[in-house]
Amino acid sequence: MNQVVVIVGMGNMGRAMLKGLNSSEDFKGYNIFLYEARNHSLEDYLTESRISILKDPDDFSSKPFTIVLCIKPHDLIAFANSINSLIHKDSLIISILAGTSLATIAEQTKHKGAIVRAMPNIGATIGQAATVLCANKVCSAGLKDQAFNLFESVGDAFWAKEEQLDTVTGLSGSGPAYIYMVIEALTDGGVKMGLARDLARALATQTVLGAASLVKSTGLHPAILKDQVTTPAGTTISALHELEERGLRSMFVSAVEIATERSKILGSTKS
Repeated sequence: MNQVVVIVGMGNMGRAMLKGLNSSEDFKGYNIFLYEARNHSLEDYLTESRISILKDPDDFSSKPFTIVLCIKPHDLIAFANSINSLIHKDSLIISILAGTSLATIAEQTKHKGAIVRAMPNIGATIGQAATVLCANKVCSAGLKDQAFNLFESVGDAFWAKEEQLDTVTGLSGSGPAYIYMVIEALTDGGVKMGLARDLARALATQTVLGAASLVKSTGLHPAILKDQVTTPAGTTISALHELEERGLRSMFVSAVEIATERSKILGSTKS
């Protein structure tokens, strides 16, 4: 496996990946380089001796790297132009570019070697990402493991087929925004019924966090956990009836569906 990781782009996700690499035991022996095609300052990120700035684009051809593309999709061409299509043939490219296929990445970078697409979400910034990966046919098992371990350093990672990534975008990629609305709405409900906003928001936030943690830690189906807190003729069953009457479940299903279809449209306009 490649012992040098190059993070391209130091936005939110680039910084999250750097933090994850620094804290992961799997990558303690790796050298980390930072690269910006647009000459943005990177000096603030040089917190350890093993972190350096890759300044010469020709260095991409010197030896195998693991190259993590944390740039915007519209910056892919600028990156490809900056390195003159000279990525070492044994390098691994990992791309988090939304709606950008494995084939498009290969075409733009002129790379015939291993490529992995990853769809993380904003949770990566606090080490709580949900990331789904797919790889091209020439990616070896060892390089797949390396990519998987990298995203495990910022949360949970899963493998899927490339054609499923639009749905992943609609569910976990956009999903945090749906949950933020849930927290906001629960907060407003508490305020309406007399709670101070700070208290209502704290209760709503911890309730969502605790509920999600319980699903994850027990492995139980959410419906089973829901039934455990739903007593006959109690407050919860009355509230659940209201949510079902107003179509909460179908609204979330539709939200994932429409975000998935939008992701497909955005991806097709780039091809």
